[in-house]
Amino acid sequence: MPAKNQPRAELRTALRDLRIELSINTYRVAGLARLKDSDLAVLDVLTREGAQSPTALSRRTGIHIATMTGVLSRLERAGWILRRPDTTDRRGVQIEPTGIARLTDIYRDGNRRLDEIAEGLTEEQSSAVLAYLRAVTGAVRAFTDELAAKDDQ
Repeated sequence: MPAKNQPRAELRTALRDLRIELSINTYRVAGLARLKDSDLAVLDVLTREGAQSPTALSRRTGIHIATMTGVLSRLERAGWILRRPDTTDRRGVQIEPTGIARLTDIYRDGNRRLDEIAEGLTEEQSSAVLAYLRAVTGAVRAFTDELAAKDDQ
């Protein structure tokens, strides 16, 4: 491999390593919270992006709508979410997270470790890392949407 491609390959490898570690971490956090990985994904989306319809959650997470129905029932029974009538569509509901404080407790030490790493970065380094991660997130989301569109055909 030519030397000029080495940093790109190393970045892709580092992202794959991160994906693996995040996946393992998600599995462990879900287990501690007595959730499934898919439950945790739904709660994370709701917490970060706000209340959504079951259909929107299904599209956003890639969880089939029939499976999403079971996920939401399980989360509601365990006190993790509330279903509220949709104010714009009387037939619909919006799903809101309610039990996030329980997850915050589980993530507290991990968040502290991430904060310590971030504190060691200069403002320029922080800006570069943030720009890269946002660009990667956008590229991955676009690629995921393309894959979903192919799957729908």
